[in-house]
Amino acid sequence: MSNDATWLGLDKREELWSALDSRGYVVTSDRSLGLPDKFRQNFSRTYFNERTLHRHEGDWPTDRLRARDVIYYERYDDYVDLQRHDVITITDRAGIPGKREHVRVEFLKDPDAKNLVRILLELVPPQRRRPRGTFGVNLFRTFTNVVTTPHHDNEEFIILYVADRVGDGAETYLYRPEDVAEDGRPISQPVLRQQLNPGDIIIFEDKRFKHGATPLINPADGKAQRDALVCTVDYTSTYLETVS
Repeated sequence: MSNDATWLGLDKREELWSALDSRGYVVTSDRSLGLPDKFRQNFSRTYFNERTLHRHEGDWPTDRLRARDVIYYERYDDYVDLQRHDVITITDRAGIPGKREHVRVEFLKDPDAKNLVRILLELVPPQRRRPRGTFGVNLFRTFTNVVTTPHHDNEEFIILYVADRVGDGAETYLYRPEDVAEDGRPISQPVLRQQLNPGDIIIFEDKRFKHGATPLINPADGKAQRDALVCTVDYTSTYLETVS
């Protein structure tokens, strides 16, 4: 793989791609994907801070802090070109209707973040890759509820990377769509329910699951907090078919 991105060996890649294609989700880690030992600590210091993250009116949960970027990519054989996409507007996502704007973080100005985007894009199985598209980057710091109910983001793939967590809870869950009632209430057991620890990464195909996470639980001597990078491998209809 070019572009200075490091990744696991080809046999492990093919094993991951096969599992994602057949099962619809894979849990892995930053170390398994070849990221350097201190990457996560440096990443957390750079992005999960008061300069980058902000509270936005109308966002839910109301105590959540976040920032966002959207990256346009094109594939050329084994080279992936990344560019800043002009529009970062979110429309009708996660059960919140309407258009939303968030503070932008310029991810591509950071070589380490740029390398991370390329590595995460390579999690998509080769036969499912688009020659061009957009990649949504969302930085979240949550303190209580992570989400409200199981939901779709209405994108092709979702990638969640947990950078840090204080306290318990925040168990990521995946339900088959038919196992969630119209009011958002689960009516069957989840396909997956797992607490992701710092360094853990999950990728899943959005249309196959309604996803979310349980509330955070405060530690005995403090306040809970989870820092997570949530990325979306978008459908072309999200931006490319609506913006000239």
